[in-house]
Amino acid sequence: MSERLMNEAQSILNQVASEHCGFSESAWFLDEMANAFHAENLKNEKPEIIVLGEDFHAELALAVCDHPRFLLGGSLETTHWSDALLPRDADPVSRSACGWLLNEHFQMGSDALIVLTLTNDNRRKLAGLLRSHGLRVLTVDLPPVYHTAASQRAWATEMYRAAKEMAAHCHTRLTARCLAQAILDVRKLRKGMQAFHKTVLKTPGCMSPALRAIILESAWYAKDRKAWLEHLYRLTSQIAAWQTRYLINPDDRPWVMTAGSPIIFPNEKLPMLLEASGLFLADRIDGLSVQMNMPTPALQRFDTVQKILLRIAEVRMPKEVSGAWTVNEGLPTAVEGMLRRIPIDGIVYHVLKGQIEYDFELPRVEEIAAEYGVPVFRLETDYQQQDVEQLRIRMEAFSEMLRQRNSERMRIAQ
Repeated sequence: MSERLMNEAQSILNQVASEHCGFSESAWFLDEMANAFHAENLKNEKPEIIVLGEDFHAELALAVCDHPRFLLGGSLETTHWSDALLPRDADPVSRSACGWLLNEHFQMGSDALIVLTLTNDNRRKLAGLLRSHGLRVLTVDLPPVYHTAASQRAWATEMYRAAKEMAAHCHTRLTARCLAQAILDVRKLRKGMQAFHKTVLKTPGCMSPALRAIILESAWYAKDRKAWLEHLYRLTSQIAAWQTRYLINPDDRPWVMTAGSPIIFPNEKLPMLLEASGLFLADRIDGLSVQMNMPTPALQRFDTVQKILLRIAEVRMPKEVSGAWTVNEGLPTAVEGMLRRIPIDGIVYHVLKGQIEYDFELPRVEEIAAEYGVPVFRLETDYQQQDVEQLRIRMEAFSEMLRQRNSERMRIAQ
């Protein structure tokens, strides 16, 4: 299975690498992703902390462990392996995580404490299944609301408990100094990501959206975060220099954004479908992408861990798009902010089968999009490839509709 997983990742990387302009520095990030999925590395990797999903703050893991492993999902191969363990209607992210951890080919979780937030019933079932196979699992409860002082205190208390258990497992101490340093380190990464993303969007044709996303997502796999950031700034400089050197033809493709379920490597089916349908994926709003713009809490001298966590809750909980919230304003607010900043022509609302919590937010997104005159296209899929042709036909029809709308606007403007 490790070889098939490696081949799955390498196939996507090869395809993406062949579709960009050839910035030399981008090869470094593709190599980093290839190494993260290399068969030998998977067999030898024994992390102390494994975090499932993107909704547990990375700073808490980095404060107690130098190299935590983040398992985000995305793999069709690991999803196939879990067929005998999970029901067919389980969401693909849970199925992929199960395949990562419960297979006989590489024992990544044998020495690890596995951390997952209980944002939905799939996560609860998955935690029980992993425990039944002898793995050590730390579950983190999130309050159902985020806008009250009591819920923010409850979030901070639960995160403190989780971080203390992680520190005990790693035989380290959770200190305010370590947590503050992890927050500052991640803030540097986010600033680099934002600069890179802003530079790429100045010239949509300089890099495919799939490559752009893979470069940003590789931060979750970086062994040396300082080196990763240095290479990102070098790549950003290369792109900026290229933009000043060449005359760039305007890109007349309709600009779309995706929202809803996260798009996770190596599952790049949706970005590639958008590209093949004549659309430009300007940005994404999901649990993975919003981490890039999370605010940094104010850090003060003589802070305690509890005070830092409470400030994190105050500034970040309203911006999260967690499925745990009964009223989730984070997703529609982020969508509206994107519509204000970027000339978006359409929204592709992506729902992975089984992740029905995202469907609850669709009416609010449609309402906001209507205020800006932007059509919304709901797309439900999974990691399988059987529906690609059907989705392509629907996507091409959506693309043609957006082109006609843009042409009509230009005709009226003249």
